[in-house]
Order: sequence, then structure tokens, then C-alpha cells
Amino acid sequence: MVSDTISATRKKKNEILAVQIISQVFYGVGTLVLKGYSGVVQNAVAILRNLAAIRNINNKLVEWTLVILGVLLGVVFNNRGVLGLLPVVANLGYSIAVFQCKNNEKVLKLAFIASALMFSVFSYAIQNYVGVAGNTIVAISAAISMIKANRGNLFFPRKTGESGIPVR
Repeated sequence: MVSDTISATRKKKNEILAVQIISQVFYGVGTLVLKGYSGVVQNAVAILRNLAAIRNINNKLVEWTLVILGVLLGVVFNNRGVLGLLPVVANLGYSIAVFQCKNNEKVLKLAFIASALMFSVFSYAIQNYVGVAGNTIVAISAAISMIKANRGNLFFPRKTGESGIPVR
């Protein structure tokens, strides 16, 4: 939980992804203990995805293999019905953001927030209340970080005058 909160406030892609690897290990273990197998698989695939992104593996085959692997294994190991698909959808969305928008901090953080909220609902379904708290705090931290970075304007850029200077 602490590592995810730190990750949500980082600005550099590699820092965000490296700290998330630590979180994925802890969340994966907790999810395994509570038998949320589709979530465990997504945590494992997320670790591989983050390692590939950190190492700048810009190979579309590797990227799409990881995305497809996450979906296929998530569906195969899903033992929670529709709720078991939440980690699959969360990891799918975040993986696509990491691979397609890897240099866009705003897109990465928005995808991270959406993923954290989906994992929060899944954690609640498997009674992983630490996971619920952790993912919710992470989503809030990431949103606050984005708001601060944009000076209170989360979704729309600041207005600029004709000279391109921000207008207050």
C-alpha cells in the first residue's frame, strides 16, 4: 500500500513502474491467500509488463503477448464470476496505456486510477480489506498528484492567452 502511494506521486515512468512491481508482489500474495486467482495472474502479468516497459522493450510482439496473456490467463483462472473479470479489465486497460502512451504521465495516472478502483472493488469481493484500503488510497493519491500538477485542473489544460502564457 505504501509503495503504491509512493508510485502515484512519481513523475518519471520508470520510477512509477518500478515501485509498482513491489506492490504487485504484495497484492499478488494477498490475493492468492484469499483465492482470487484471476487477480493473482494479473499481478504476475503486471510485473512482467512493468519490467518490459522499464527496459524499454519496444517490441509490439512482446507488448501484445503480455496483453493477450493477461486476458487469457485471467479468464482461465477466474473463479469469481463477473467480479473476477475486474482485475482482467483493469490490467488490460493499464497495460495498453503503458505500452501505447508510455511517455504521457497524465494518461498513465488516469489509467492507474481506473485500475486501482477496479482492483479495489475486486479486493472487497474477496474480502481483502487491506487491498481495498490500499487501492482506494492509491487512487486518491494519484488524483491529488494530478490535480497539484495541473494546479487544480484535472482534465482540461489551463487556458492560455494569445502569447501562449497561461491565463489565471
